[in-house]
Formats: sequence, C-alpha cells, structure tokens
Amino acid sequence: MGFVALVVVLGLCVLWAASSSFMLGGTQKLSSEHRAILTKYAISYQRLGHEEKRRFERIVSAFVEEKEWVGAGIEVADEMKVMISACAAQLLRGFPDIELQHFERIVVYPDTYRSHKSGRMHQGEVRPVPGIIIISWEDFVRGYAHSRDAHNVGLHEMAHALWFENGIDNEEHLFLDTPLLAEWNDRASAEVRKIKAREPHYFRDYAGTNLAEFFAVAVEYFFEQPTEFKAALPKLYWNLSALLRQDPADQMA
Repeated sequence: MGFVALVVVLGLCVLWAASSSFMLGGTQKLSSEHRAILTKYAISYQRLGHEEKRRFERIVSAFVEEKEWVGAGIEVADEMKVMISACAAQLLRGFPDIELQHFERIVVYPDTYRSHKSGRMHQGEVRPVPGIIIISWEDFVRGYAHSRDAHNVGLHEMAHALWFENGIDNEEHLFLDTPLLAEWNDRASAEVRKIKAREPHYFRDYAGTNLAEFFAVAVEYFFEQPTEFKAALPKLYWNLSALLRQDPADQMA
C-alpha cells in the first residue's frame, strides 16, 4: 500500500472512531451518571423511544460540556447542568443539530434575583447581545414540580434564546421555517391585540407584552397544557407544533 493511500485509510479510521464515540464537533457521549439523572428526573426524556433518547442525550451533552456554567452565589452541580440542558433539549427535540451556539454562558442563581439590567426581581432572563441565559434554580425546579400550570421559567427562557438564535447571523441562522414563522407572527399578533384590548383570551396577560413574550408564554402552554391549548386555539397550536417539529398533545394521548 502506498504512503498516500495509507494516510487516507488511517484518516478514515480516525473519522469513523470519532463519529462513533460522538466526538465530532467536540460533543462527547453522555456519561452514565448524567443519563441516570435524565432517567430519574426528566419526564420529557422518559417518554422517548431509543433513537430519540440518543438524540436528546446528544443535545444535553453539548450543553453540559460546551456551555460556560457560572454560579451566582451557588455552585452549579452536575444535576443542575443536566436538568437545565434537558429543558433546552425538550424544546430543541425537532432540531437535533441546533445547540443555541450564540448563547455560550448559562448563569444560575439560587433563587429569584435582582437583575442588574432592569433593577427588578427576576426568575430568569436572556441577554442576546452578550449571549447569556440566566436561570433561578429554585424557580426552575418549581416549574417542573408543577408541570401542569403553564408556568415554567426554564422553558420560557429557552424559548427566548431559541427565538433570538433564529435571527442571529451564525451557523444556526434561520433554522425556523420562514413561512411558518410568518404565519405564526400573524396569528400571534392577533392574540396580542385581544389581550391588550382586554377581550377574551386563552393565555395569561403577560403574553400580550410583545411577540417575543407571547412566543415564550405559548411555549410554556404548549408543553405543559398541550391538549387544552390545542382545544382552545387549534390553528395556533398546529402552527407552533409545525414550527417546533413536535406535538406534545399527541405524546400525551
């Protein structure tokens, strides 16, 4: 075998080994300890089939290993990293190659905190310019402990990050289907007008703040009250289901 041919063969072997061990792109296979946390606590993971679990794990692994985790008055334990990453994976289930690249840092507070930006008390926030996602751990846990009240700060903030990521000019730019997104914005605008006019509406009043907040609140209802959302606003539900490439109401049937 010639030298060039040998180099090519060795190169292919290295690529095969890397892809088999989930090392391409710097993403490692989820550890058994981290998988045990998902198996015990992440309901959205527990409902998946074998192949979907592997894709879910890849997203979790990418977040755990590649994001910068910062504790604000708290040590960010592995369990926190895995569960917050699982929240992102729940939302990104239909986009297994999207990792919210722009948002490199995740800051975790022990509980509700005063935002340096707004001066108000917050449970979480997303800062798109520096690429930061901020979460109150106590409120994050409460969101999943009360999984049917459509109040989930983790899903809310990850929805904001997804919304911003779609419009940021990087490798993940415009991953949301453009016609579906335009249709969503038209329907969402109509609902926002209803809320502001104090007409009968389905979502809580905060959804009427603007289109970004409407999307984040809708995501909370989508995952926590999917059958009710689908019954109340079937066209809007279908639109969001198509946009996110998943149907929680069907999973719960």
